[in-house]
Amino acid sequence: MNSQGARRGTLSPGLVPSRARQGARGALAVATVIDKNLPDERPQQRREYSGPGLTFGVAALVIGVVGFAIWFLEIRGSSSGSKGEASLGVETLLDSLNPTGAAPAAEVGRAAPTFKLRFLDGSIAELTDFRGHYVLLNFWASWCGPCRGETPALQAFFLKQSPALVVVGVNQQETPEMALEFTKAFTVTYPIALDRDGQVSSAYRVSTGLPVSFLIDPSGVIQRIHLGALTPEDLAVLGRELSR
Repeated sequence: MNSQGARRGTLSPGLVPSRARQGARGALAVATVIDKNLPDERPQQRREYSGPGLTFGVAALVIGVVGFAIWFLEIRGSSSGSKGEASLGVETLLDSLNPTGAAPAAEVGRAAPTFKLRFLDGSIAELTDFRGHYVLLNFWASWCGPCRGETPALQAFFLKQSPALVVVGVNQQETPEMALEFTKAFTVTYPIALDRDGQVSSAYRVSTGLPVSFLIDPSGVIQRIHLGALTPEDLAVLGRELSR
């Protein structure tokens, strides 16, 4: 098809035949009549509803938010407590506090492994806090029969000794409540450290063979290791030796 044919076949708006324009006007009129007869499909204005269902939903939302807040605060608190307890246990002994020059070990003549533990009274202390004193470190547990047998003699020994000697009991992997019940039953007044996870006991090579006691001199060196229960005679000999 040539270009002239293409132009002849194209109708411009200004050249629409009058009959076509009349047809268009008729169609518009019919559409107008039909539109008037159709229902109004425009969205109706939204009505706010207030009733029991809405009230219950709001209350449930408030309870949920408050519950989440309480849960979050409890988690934060327990997390903070966990972090604090995680810092307890065996610690690295500074070279300036180690007169032996060898690594700390649970052996006579070696520096005693140092540690930081929470005590039954709620305080936190390190073994190095007792430097300048003899320390009788006694590992025990409430289920241990020999431990129960030696405790009265150990308490009497503690009361008789001068401030130059400190008795420190280390409770092995029991709850504070269990340790407290034991100390009340035997009227224990010397300090009790809580080795909750057994880390300190492991450093001192103490397992289930309780009780075990270590005599540590004022410079932090282990002088004596006693396996089993301490008798009144054992403690009397120790007292005489320390008083010389």
